[in-house]
Amino acid sequence: MKQKATIALFVVTIIWGWTFVWLKQALDTAEIYSSGNQTNIVATLFVALRFGFAIGLFFIFVPSIREEIRGYQVWNDGAILALFMLGGFVFQMIGLEGISPAVSAFLTSLYVLFTALILAWFAGKLQSRNLLIGVILATFGAGFIQGPPQLHYDISEWLTILCALMFAGHIIFTDICTKRASPIGLTFTSITISTIMCFLLFDLFLYFDIGSVDLIGLLTDTNFLYPLLLSSIFGTFGALAMVNMYQKYMDPVRAAILYALEPVWATLLAISMDLTEFSFWLVLGGSALLVGNLISELGNQSVSE
Repeated sequence: MKQKATIALFVVTIIWGWTFVWLKQALDTAEIYSSGNQTNIVATLFVALRFGFAIGLFFIFVPSIREEIRGYQVWNDGAILALFMLGGFVFQMIGLEGISPAVSAFLTSLYVLFTALILAWFAGKLQSRNLLIGVILATFGAGFIQGPPQLHYDISEWLTILCALMFAGHIIFTDICTKRASPIGLTFTSITISTIMCFLLFDLFLYFDIGSVDLIGLLTDTNFLYPLLLSSIFGTFGALAMVNMYQKYMDPVRAAILYALEPVWATLLAISMDLTEFSFWLVLGGSALLVGNLISELGNQSVSE
């Protein structure tokens, strides 16, 4: 089952790599329909609709969903996962307003290190040497894949560090919650609660932001709708279902190292679509991530044997 889980989560990293491209396409389209800097408003709307559309997919593809979501536990744990997941998105999104993509990538990648440190603190001991090496290489690789970050320790960077803590919490609590409640049920409840919170946040941004967005024009533009639907079907419904179904069969630190491959696929896809340029840092960061995953995987296999 560990091998199947590794393959499933590996596929998830590729899907999430695509979501970066889809979000970029949607935000580029949104510039036509907005005045001023409306990134927060449009990005929040995109995430809210992405989650919202995914809710309907459960009733189409999961006939037993009404049974899966019965009981207090699945909704309580779903709320915990939603808070960590949406918290990560929000802090990352707001932080991006004041820092470069390279700095954001580096600070967000700290979730790998945070996952290892938090679990080591609770366990009272560090993880295996192979996992620790994998953590260091994955953090370096994911952080430097877009070039060396220039840190200034301002509010935007601290918000992005909070984003990394949120993602680390989501990985840890996914491991805990999916072992005591229905994984599919948790996927539905966490997405549903995230949708509600995201629409509330959208209303808040809409109220306080200066400028305007032509929502009708934006929501009827296929260049916005197609990326939105792809993100909803694959990035939310499919990917989160696989995460909740399979991550519990893997050490959370090992899962975090594997998730760090996501920016590699995002960068490669962006290069293939002429959204960014090939660089030495992609080779360096990607190589570090690959070696880190191989070392941690080999160590994981030796422990299981």
